[in-house]
Amino acid sequence: MTQSPRRLDITKFTISTPCKFVGERLSDIYEISRVHENYRIKGYSATPNERMYREFLEVTVKTPEYDKKTIVIPDYSNIGEDFCVALTVLFGKRFDNHGLSFQHGTPYIPSVDNVIRIYNKNLTFNSLTRRVDFPLELNIDNFKFIENVVFMQDEETSEAQAAFFYAGRFYVQAIRTVEDSPELAFLGLITSGEILASYFKYPVDDLLDNDTKTLLEELKNSGVAGERLRKKVQAKLMAISASFCKFLLECLDDDFFERSEAKNNFERIDKTYIKQRLKEAYNLRSKYVHAGQSHSGWMSVNSLLDNPEIIHGNPVIEDKDLQKSIKRSPTFIGLERIIRYSLIKFLVRTKIIDDFAMAFANKQALN
Repeated sequence: MTQSPRRLDITKFTISTPCKFVGERLSDIYEISRVHENYRIKGYSATPNERMYREFLEVTVKTPEYDKKTIVIPDYSNIGEDFCVALTVLFGKRFDNHGLSFQHGTPYIPSVDNVIRIYNKNLTFNSLTRRVDFPLELNIDNFKFIENVVFMQDEETSEAQAAFFYAGRFYVQAIRTVEDSPELAFLGLITSGEILASYFKYPVDDLLDNDTKTLLEELKNSGVAGERLRKKVQAKLMAISASFCKFLLECLDDDFFERSEAKNNFERIDKTYIKQRLKEAYNLRSKYVHAGQSHSGWMSVNSLLDNPEIIHGNPVIEDKDLQKSIKRSPTFIGLERIIRYSLIKFLVRTKIIDDFAMAFANKQALN
């Protein structure tokens, strides 16, 4: 029996999701296929509605065969996480990377140490239903709408692609860890928004309101010391929350506020107070990172059954300033929706992908 040579020009990865998908995606340079279980030998398999359900997928990518004369052997293992970031942002569903299964003609054992896990299926990114924003059918073929971010090679967009993946990794990590470490997950969402905002070099006049501009002008006219103080204050104002809020506000159009995943109207994010809520979300980040103030469990999502995007009522916290920030800030659920929406808007704005929202109107992406 003649043994056929192993292919050296492909790399394979194993990824998984707690959500139920259909279809597959085939192209000239990559393939995403669902991995099926052998029910004849497996005694029990969780159904999609169960909290232990997990679906596995195999990602195959064409990769250059390396020159055997060189000492450096290329490692393509990062591509698996790139796919997870793109899939998570596109569908708003959790995806986990289990690593390589094949590279340079050599099989690898994927990391499946944490296969058995209990998921909170009430959370929108673990559920079986499509998201309210960019509500794509959970069909792997819809990866076509975002594939450019992984494969497009263009000098004009390379910096934006790098920013997206950098921010996207924090977003993905937040979704993966929120059920166990909600405070760190909340910080991850803030960091994701910061990275996206830092891509745009906003002029200082675009970041400040009229009262702040007047104050800075008064400092400037108050002598040499006042001018030095003005420069310090202006630099801090530019560097901290102003650009974070400005970028997110630019992304959140009227369509965003017309929908909600909260079951009760009084727990929805509304347009009227959105700027204040974004500021308070950033303040929570500062209190935690710089002052070491814990959120006292108020960021936990495991007991939230109605997907509240804001907190209704007053958190029971002795620190009144921290209480005010938590009450006015979006919940993790609300902020996650904001950041995912902004990640997709970032890709459209930087012309990495087309605005696939038009596909919904044409009924091309929906059932």
